Amino acid sequence: MGFHGGGHLVQQFFVEELSQETVVTGEELQHMQVLRLQIGEEIFLTDGTQLAKGKVLCLDKKEARVELLEYLQSTEPPYNITLYQGLPKGEKMEVIIQKAVELGVKRIVPVQTARSVVKWDKERSKNKIERFNRVALGACKQSHRVVRPEVTEPISFAEFLPEWQSFTGLKLAFWEEGNASLPEAMQEIPKDVAILIGPEGGLSKEEAISLQSPLFTLGPRILRTETASVAALAMLLFALELKGENHSP
Repeated sequence: MGFHGGGHLVQQFFVEELSQETVVTGEELQHMQVLRLQIGEEIFLTDGTQLAKGKVLCLDKKEARVELLEYLQSTEPPYNITLYQGLPKGEKMEVIIQKAVELGVKRIVPVQTARSVVKWDKERSKNKIERFNRVALGACKQSHRVVRPEVTEPISFAEFLPEWQSFTGLKLAFWEEGNASLPEAMQEIPKDVAILIGPEGGLSKEEAISLQSPLFTLGPRILRTETASVAALAMLLFALELKGENHSP
C-alpha cells in the first residue's frame, strides 16, 4: 500500500526510529523484499509519530538502509475515534475496517449484539483478528497515517455496555429511531469520540435504551451496516472540520 507521488505509487513502511540513515528490519524488510524495491527508490517511513520521505540506499537479507530526505506533514486527526461495530455477515467487517481506518479511526471493537447473525468462534478468532489487523495496517499505509490502528477481540454487548457508559468523550450511537442532533452534541471539539453502529437489522430497542445516551440517526433510508459506518464517520469528520474552522482565529 502507498501513495501516488510523481505519477507512481510510493510505498510506506513502519520503523522503530527515524534517523538520517534509517534502518528497516523484520516484517517491513520482508515487505520491501516482496515488493522488489530498487536502490534509489523513494519511500515513506513513519515511527508512529512522524512521517518522512526517504531514498533506499541498500537492501539485503538482513536490513535495508534509507536516507531521509524530508519530514512530511502528518494527516493524523487530532482526536481519538473508537468505532464499536456490531458484527456483520461475511467479509463486510474487512470492508468496514478498511474504510474506517482511511477515515481516521484509531480503534475498532467488534460487538456481538442481539441481531448479529455471525456468532464469533473464539477458537478461530486469533487468525481472524490477525487478518483484521493486517487489513487495518494496509489501510493505514494507504491513507498516509502514522498511528497503527487496532482491531480488538470481539466483545459481547454485556461487556460493551459498561465501557460505553463510562466513556467520557463524545458518544455517538446510531439507531434508526434516533432523533438527537449532531451539531448540538458537539458544543466543543472533542478529544475522544466513540461511535456505535449496529449490525444488519440495527440495534434492538432494548439495546438502544440501555445505552443511556443520545441516539442519532443517519436519515430516513435504511443503510447497509458497512454503509452506515462510513456515513457516520463522514458526518463526524465534516462536523469536526466545520467546528475547527469556526474556532480558528
